[in-house]
Amino acid sequence: MKSLIYSEFERLWRRKWFWLMVLCTPILACSTGVYFLRTMKVPVEVLSLNFVVTGLRENLFLVCNIAVAALAAAVYTEEFRSGQLRLLFMRRFTRGQIFWSKLLVLNATILFLLIVFAVSSQVIVEVWTLSYDVSDAGLSGSQGLQMLKYYGWALASLLAISSFYCFIAMYSKSVTYAIGVCMVYNLGSLLFDSLYLKLVSFVSHIPYLYNVIAFMVIPYMQHTGLDRSLIGNSSVNGAIITVVSLYLIFFTWGAYRRFVTDDYLY
Repeated sequence: MKSLIYSEFERLWRRKWFWLMVLCTPILACSTGVYFLRTMKVPVEVLSLNFVVTGLRENLFLVCNIAVAALAAAVYTEEFRSGQLRLLFMRRFTRGQIFWSKLLVLNATILFLLIVFAVSSQVIVEVWTLSYDVSDAGLSGSQGLQMLKYYGWALASLLAISSFYCFIAMYSKSVTYAIGVCMVYNLGSLLFDSLYLKLVSFVSHIPYLYNVIAFMVIPYMQHTGLDRSLIGNSSVNGAIITVVSLYLIFFTWGAYRRFVTDDYLY
C-alpha cells in the first residue's frame, strides 16, 4: 500500500502544471497583498496583523476551489477515462486501495498548497515589516491560534468540496467537462446565494438547522460561515461540522462506488 501511495504522489507531482500551480501560490499571495494595499487602501500596519488569514479568506471560495477542481479532475477523471487505470488493476492492488490512495494524495496536496500559501503570506508580512518599518507585525499567541483555527476550518471545507468534486469527476466524460461542472456549481453558488438563503429562511427560527441548510452550499459556507466560526458561535461550528461530515460521507461513498464497479471502463 505504501508503494501505491508513493506511486500516486509521483504520478501527480511529476506533472509540470502541478508545479506551476505551486509556483503560482506565492504569486497569488503577493497579488492579494497588493490588491489590499493599493486598491482597497488598507494601511499596511493593519494588514500586517492578519494578512495570513485575510489573504486566504479572499481566495478560499473561488481560487482555492478552482485549484481543487483541477486536482480532482486530474487525479480521477483523466486516468479514469483514458484507460490508464487498467495498468494498476493488473497489479496486486484492489480498486478500493487505488481509490483511497488517490484520495489521500489529493487531500495531502490540498494541505501542502495551504501550507505554501500560509508561509508565503507570512514572508510577505516580513517583507512589509522591513520595507515600511512596521513594528509588532509578528504573530501573537492569540493571533496564531486564530490563524490555526481558520486554516483548520478552511482545510475542512476544501476536503468537503474535494469529495464533491471527486464525485463529479467520476461521472464526467473528460477533464474539461469535470472542471466545467465544478465551476458552474461554484460560480452559481456565489451568484445566487441570496436567492438560496431566501428559500431556506423558513427555518431561520432554528439557528442550527438554518445554518446546516445554508452551509450545504460550500462556497457560501467558506465566504460567510468560517468568519462567524471564529467568534465562537456554537450553532455555526456545529453546522459546519455537520455539513463537512455529510459531504465527506455521502460524496466520498458515491465516488468510491463508481470507482469500484465492474463496468465503468466500458
